[in-house]
Parts: sequence; structure tokens; C-alpha cells
Amino acid sequence: MVIRELESSDVKIQQSLILDLLIETYMLNLQLSKESCMVLCQEKLENLYKYINEGSAIMYGVFDSGKLIGFQWLFKRENFGEVRLHLNQIAVSRQYRGMGLGKQLLEKAKQKAVNLGIKTIDLHVSESNHGAVNLYKQAGFITERRLMKLEL
Repeated sequence: MVIRELESSDVKIQQSLILDLLIETYMLNLQLSKESCMVLCQEKLENLYKYINEGSAIMYGVFDSGKLIGFQWLFKRENFGEVRLHLNQIAVSRQYRGMGLGKQLLEKAKQKAVNLGIKTIDLHVSESNHGAVNLYKQAGFITERRLMKLEL
């Protein structure tokens, strides 16, 4: 497996695989229909391409024999005056989960944060995504805030 930072040309070339990974991840974690996911994920992919071109997004791809099997999308953001690296998305193809690729991507995020002089990485994760919650806890992430809802 090879993990490397992606450029906008990589995103363009790999867009169908990125879209497939986004759809797979959103269907699994948000329990949305494939049709709803396709619309949402197509919009995310278009935004990602724009952000990569602008230099505001950082993306790493995981490749197995040249095929994209996972990615990580990061960006800098400010939180109450502190510049942080936000982990917007990790997506790994289902058949490659449980192989430590998420941990390797997190290490790339940590290295990037250090290189940028950033001391904090943050993220949002669904409570129902037990695998991701465990991955982040094992990596040392702590809960800082909670998003709560009331269904009426």
C-alpha cells in the first residue's frame, strides 16, 4: 500500500473512485438512500476539487497496486482563535477496513499538522460509527463538544 498527498490532477483522475468511496461511507454512516447519497456526494466531490485547486484542502490517497482504495480530506480552520487541522473525511473501501489504513492516514494528518505548525487536529464523528469512534479514541482524540438533537 502507498499513501501519498494528492494534487488536483489526481482528484480529477480518481473522481469516480472518490465518489464511490464517499457514497459507500455516507450510506453506511448516515443511513441515507443511495440516491440521496449520490446527490450529496457529487456536490462534495465538486467542492473538494475546487478546494484542492484553491489550496485550501489537503488530501491523502491510499493506493493498492495503483488503485485508489481510500482517502483523507483535511483543511485548516480557526476555532476560537486557535488554528486547527480539521479532519473532514476518512473513507476506506469496505474490503480494506481493519487493516490499519485509518491509523496510517491519521499519522499522515499528524505529520502534516506538525509541518504546518498546528498543534490540534479536530473532527466530527457519528456516534453510530463505532469503528471510527474507536479509531479516534485509540489515537488519543477526546470529546470536546457534543452535537445533540431533539426529534419532534
